[in-house]
Amino acid sequence: METENFAYYAFISYSHNDKEIAQKLQKRLEHYHMPSKLLEDHPELPKKLSPIFRDESDLVARDGTLSDSLKGYLKESNYLILICSPSSAHSIYVGAEVDYFINELGRVDRIIPLIVDGLPHSKDPDIECFPPAILALDREHEPLGIDLKTFGKRDAFLRVIATLLKLKYTDFKPREDEERKRRAKIFASIAAVLVMIIGGLAWYSIETFILMESNDPEAQFNFGVIYEGRGDYAKAREWYEKAVAQGFALAQNNLGWMYYHGQGVEQDYAKAMELYQKAAAQGYASAQNNLGYMYANGDGVERDYAKAREWYEKAAAQGNASAQYNLGLMYANGDGVERDYAKAREWYEKAAAQGNATAQFDLGDMYWKGYGVEKDYAKAREWYQKAAAQGEAIAQSSIALMYFIGQGVEKDYDKAMEWYQKAAAQGEAFAQYAIGLMYYDGEGVEQNYSKAREWFEKAAAQGDAYAQKNLGIMYRDGLGVPQSNDKAIEYFRKAILQGNEDAKKELVKLYQELYK
Repeated sequence: METENFAYYAFISYSHNDKEIAQKLQKRLEHYHMPSKLLEDHPELPKKLSPIFRDESDLVARDGTLSDSLKGYLKESNYLILICSPSSAHSIYVGAEVDYFINELGRVDRIIPLIVDGLPHSKDPDIECFPPAILALDREHEPLGIDLKTFGKRDAFLRVIATLLKLKYTDFKPREDEERKRRAKIFASIAAVLVMIIGGLAWYSIETFILMESNDPEAQFNFGVIYEGRGDYAKAREWYEKAVAQGFALAQNNLGWMYYHGQGVEQDYAKAMELYQKAAAQGYASAQNNLGYMYANGDGVERDYAKAREWYEKAAAQGNASAQYNLGLMYANGDGVERDYAKAREWYEKAAAQGNATAQFDLGDMYWKGYGVEKDYAKAREWYQKAAAQGEAIAQSSIALMYFIGQGVEKDYDKAMEWYQKAAAQGEAFAQYAIGLMYYDGEGVEQNYSKAREWFEKAAAQGDAYAQKNLGIMYRDGLGVPQSNDKAIEYFRKAILQGNEDAKKELVKLYQELYK
């Protein structure tokens, strides 16, 4: 950014009827902190947008002639931020400043019109918001306006900053969102510590201060995050709604999530969709992914894979790992697209590179089963372990199976049991069944029907048909349990209802014994 030849980053031109807006804009710009990741990627950018010039007095003569002093300020300003409203359109002062910036300084490409009221190029002079010098330009050279009502306060503000920094909004916005998330976590952690240290009364005072002295949507959102983390969903909703009222995308997304899941509110897909759409319209990737998920699953809307894919792609283009994974899943399953394992793998790899554990597991599965790739147990294990290290239970169970059968690794019952137990502790049904089977058969451990029954029951309670079938056998034969044909029939039937053919054979065998 070429700022070395200018004393000011921008000159705010406004009608004094719009003074309050100009004051707030100046304050927000001068106090804005650049996203740290953005500065890493663009070290040439300034750390602060300061100073911003805003005149408190009328330094323009009644005939529209600018004072030498004001000309000097305009010359020393890299950009001119024009607060556009019917008041400013009819102001001779604003008109003179804009005319000088365009026609004397030749900086039409450095004017940022911020439309706060009225309409540009209106046939009604009472609502026209562009001054004559802008209206005189041909459309090719006319600067693009940023409409406060269309984009909302926060989004419009960020678009002004992106223009000042000469960055594409689509490149700048994701960095800003990342920074806000980072600050929200820090804020929440500090606040939580303060609560423990200074107690509830002081916490109430902090809240009151934020409520009475500040209308900052980021602070409101942060309080929502804190209360949500503490399980106080009523208070979380209260704070999110304050930030939502100001068009804060992160709060819109979080409140949408609460309505989607019925967390602290009555589940309402329509309300969730409405809030997600507002955040998505501001380019917030998580909300775009959430919209895609609703369309993909038909939650509150007719299932529409085309719309799901459209929203996923918007979010994935911003680097959203969940959306990248969801796109991969669409191609892997052929949901609304032709099944294409190569594209599935491509999207899985993007998500996996960002640490998405589910994508890492699914990549492992592709190499394990040879879906769209040549079978490669070493790569399968590599991806399974990445997911398992993040606590993905099904990946832990898959590693255990590799050790149990010696697939791609040397058979090792101790390691198999170790990995199965990690997964089983998280409630993974197959791992619970597998541990039961090891005790049932005495493979790698001393045979123990009592422990086998214990693990089979855990898996059966989650609907695992194999565990249900094995429990049927144990009750039929009295293995580690009191013999009970009724119990055996009960478990066999549960497994049969899930399509387990072995259970059907065992039940037929039992009936033949009972009625021969």
